[in-house]
Amino acid sequence: MTSDWVMIAATMVMFVSLFGALGLALVAWRRQALIQGLQAREQGGLGMSSPVATDRGQALGQRDGISQGGVAMSASAGNGAVIGVIIGVIVLLGAGGFAAWWFGFRSETSTAGTAAPITKPANGPLGADPDSVVPADPPAIQDRAAYTVAVLNASGVTGAARDIVAPKIETTGYRLGEVGDANDQDLATSVVMWRPGKQAVAQNVARDLGITSAPPLDGVAADAIGEADVVVVVGRDSASGP
Repeated sequence: MTSDWVMIAATMVMFVSLFGALGLALVAWRRQALIQGLQAREQGGLGMSSPVATDRGQALGQRDGISQGGVAMSASAGNGAVIGVIIGVIVLLGAGGFAAWWFGFRSETSTAGTAAPITKPANGPLGADPDSVVPADPPAIQDRAAYTVAVLNASGVTGAARDIVAPKIETTGYRLGEVGDANDQDLATSVVMWRPGKQAVAQNVARDLGITSAPPLDGVAADAIGEADVVVVVGRDSASGP
């Protein structure tokens, strides 16, 4: 929300500065054109024969700055004021452009970086999302053999994945994928984790195995499950068989 307001403010500064610079340039151009016109008329003898007209041309030529309260500024002071305003406008344009680029870049990189890589946690349990409850009647899948299921043992019981859960995967009709051990070996309750788009498959696998939780894939290294669509992380509740 703060970044949005800063972006709006930066954009407003850019536009105000741009219009200010254009307005200043237009005033300077018109005044220079007026001075050149008066000088041309003086040289051609058109309307500049009187001392008053001549003095008027000289006064316009000397008023490089904007007068305040009817008091004409000197040429050097006027030039200094104009240069100062131009520098200020350039600084504002640069600051506004940099702010817009910076927050736009940060927004893009933030959006692009939302997908975190799948990694094994150094420590801590491979727990389940309490909101990922398997429904009693999950969406049906047509061909179980079209889906690969990996199995990781996190129960602390040797052989729980290969000898107990993996045969069940094959018996129920799924294609068995990688079978191995998770780095965590103290998981109490088994879970079935799914890759994006494979939630229905995970829910069917969980129902077939009597598992009640099917959260999205998280905390498991990609090379540990290969190309599997879902992975069964075996806890102590499934390590002792049916």
